[in-house]
Amino acid sequence: MTYVASLTAAAAAAARIRHLSTSFSSSSSHSSQATELLLNAATSMPPVFSFNANDNHDNQPVMSPLLPPKRIFLLRHGQAVHNPRAEVAREAGCSFEEFLRLMQEDDAFDADLTALGEEQAKEAGSHNFVREALQSVDMIVSSPLSRAIRTADLVHDSHRNCKTGPKRVAIEHFREINGKLLNAKRRPRPVLETIFPHWNFSHVPHMDESWTEELEPHHECSERGYRGLLWVMQQQEKNVLLVSHGGLLKLVMNDHPRVVLVDGRKQMQQDKIRCVSERFGNCELRSFIMSVWTDKTSNDGESHKNANGDKCLEQHLPIVTLEEISMNDDIE
Repeated sequence: MTYVASLTAAAAAAARIRHLSTSFSSSSSHSSQATELLLNAATSMPPVFSFNANDNHDNQPVMSPLLPPKRIFLLRHGQAVHNPRAEVAREAGCSFEEFLRLMQEDDAFDADLTALGEEQAKEAGSHNFVREALQSVDMIVSSPLSRAIRTADLVHDSHRNCKTGPKRVAIEHFREINGKLLNAKRRPRPVLETIFPHWNFSHVPHMDESWTEELEPHHECSERGYRGLLWVMQQQEKNVLLVSHGGLLKLVMNDHPRVVLVDGRKQMQQDKIRCVSERFGNCELRSFIMSVWTDKTSNDGESHKNANGDKCLEQHLPIVTLEEISMNDDIE
């Protein structure tokens, strides 16, 4: 199956590149200083791109996709032991400080799913339309935190009876906002390999070297998620299920200056009621076409190769578009 990004996604990428180049004239150089400026940018563009056919795009860059698009399913883990009170408070509109305090009171090392969280994951994977959509998945990528891996296994349970199912890979990029809370600290790799022997943990360090007693700054978490999306784009698989966390997904999708959300859902679909930028609920699954773009007229269009001769997206700092589509959209 071949996926094609829409003209709306290309226009969104062009608009974001034009905005970045206007706001940060020095960003054409991929220096660490320019990157830092981009990471800390408070862009004036809304997180969701709205396309108007009457808009004049004559001055926008001519966009070029760096790699073929992929279909990516984004899934948040089920309810974990630190979630119940904090999530209720968040729904009621509490401050981030109060949300953090409640999680800290209910904290647990590499927090496991609650009984409800297990049921949420089983329920999410039981619907016929979900099973049908996920049949095409040829790679499952997860945060290395146990609650995300367990959720992936319950939603996509092919490992139980099918040795030829999609490969399962855990990578550090997609773990939750790191530090301070024990629920953000992961088990050592040998322990994870014992609990989840059907997963590939080769990308995960032996011990958790990144957790500290200080909460990870939001812009660093957002950048980590962005780099993870670039990693996924460079894999050969075309259909990916990615299981991660509410905080990280919100930050990378809404706050990173080089990630643009596009609403490509059909107007009459029920899920059109929800805004594409809304925070994920427990075990909520969404479907996207993911593409990476560069400006043909800039140095970003030059070919960069890594040691294996593959394109190295990290040197391009491309725009990533996540175009949400309905789960059952016909996109072949």
